Amino acid sequence: MAVSRLEDALSYHVRCMLPRLLSHERSHKLAYVFSLVSAVSSGFIALITLYTQPWQSHLKYNAWQINLIVSVANLGVYLVPPILGIFADAHGPILLSALATVGFVPSYSILSYLFNHPEIDTITSFHWSVGCFCLIGASTSALFFSSLLTCAKLYPETKLLSISLPTTCFGLSSLLVLQLLRLDWFWYYSRQYLDLGRVFGTFAGIYASVGGLAWIATARVSMMQLREYGADEDDECDECEPLLSSHLSIPPEQRSFFKDVAGYLFALSLMLALGPLEMIIADIGAVSNLVFPHLPTLSSELVSVYALYSTITRLLTGVVTDWFARKNWSPKWILIGYLTMGLLLQLGLWWLVVTPHVGRIHALGISSLLGIVYGGSFTIVPTVVIIVWGERLFGTAYGSMMVAPAIGTFSSCMAFAKVYDSNCAAGHNGSHCVSSVFKLTSIQFLCAIFFICWLFKVWSKRNINI
Repeated sequence: MAVSRLEDALSYHVRCMLPRLLSHERSHKLAYVFSLVSAVSSGFIALITLYTQPWQSHLKYNAWQINLIVSVANLGVYLVPPILGIFADAHGPILLSALATVGFVPSYSILSYLFNHPEIDTITSFHWSVGCFCLIGASTSALFFSSLLTCAKLYPETKLLSISLPTTCFGLSSLLVLQLLRLDWFWYYSRQYLDLGRVFGTFAGIYASVGGLAWIATARVSMMQLREYGADEDDECDECEPLLSSHLSIPPEQRSFFKDVAGYLFALSLMLALGPLEMIIADIGAVSNLVFPHLPTLSSELVSVYALYSTITRLLTGVVTDWFARKNWSPKWILIGYLTMGLLLQLGLWWLVVTPHVGRIHALGISSLLGIVYGGSFTIVPTVVIIVWGERLFGTAYGSMMVAPAIGTFSSCMAFAKVYDSNCAAGHNGSHCVSSVFKLTSIQFLCAIFFICWLFKVWSKRNINI
């Protein structure tokens, strides 16, 4: 496949340099390692739940404002993948990594400045924070999508290397950064809350460095595409004529995908299931403070447990999926299993907030179940997409599907914020004030399971081996 003029320009210097420094095999492996590093760094947005207390105490944001920031960030994560898929098909993953770097570094720098200057009007600060986290969400999606596509191009023959490991690294991100944030340097002297000025400033520096690594990794994919097109990697730098530009017109395969009703029903199922999971992650601190008001540090423990189990589950899901493939077993049972556990998670959260006396161990158990369901779901979903719609449509199909969780996250977060501000703001209603939220999310998971089971029957009639 020919690369576009833009991809040619972005990858030119790396394509000239790599063959002179490394062999084909070594540059291939190095690109894969760098793409995994990109995946690790793309998950920092999962730590947004730790910013609640600093925002409330230092910048005086209320629950509605914080949930709006979270929702906008998630909208940025999930609404842009369809556009990113088109960009990646036309210009390669290198454009996505470049856009991510341009979005991350200035946004985190501005957020650091805002936190270090609390004298700025709260409304003005809030508006800037919303805009920055919208860009951070979009950049998160761009960097992870770039990493996932790069891994899939480098090692398409195994789901473990192409999908499971990059998604595992994405989950590992929050776990690693949580250990970094334990340093006293990132906290105020009393350790009451994080110094987000230093946190965001550090993130800006990290993303500036990762941008260079992602540039090398994604340029390796451009080299592979040129080789498939007929160009010699060693002579790419001597080309005088610009390479043919890819057309942005929608091919017939993409048109048929957008007309497929089954695709929209699958997206609806993802909206019903993944939206509540994102809401729980964003508001786990608020729920923890309601149930355990005398354990202010429990929320960070819950995030650590969730991140650990999410990371382990992502890796194991890839191993199990490859094992299922060797046994000719359908991976649909893995997805149904995670959705069933998701239903149990919602019921467990409802029980947690309505039971008068629960122990810390119960909260940690539910947090571990959250990590299992979240990590497993986000690993098996791209596997299902690539089986049903194929590798050629993977970017478009998976990117389009990610719009659904964005809508689900926004509606779930806003529903939680409305219930919380209406019923819990007074501080004397107990943790049961949010129980209605988890009744609703339980019904959503039931509907998602029903739709997914029906879809598998439809795909079976179409002779799709899933």
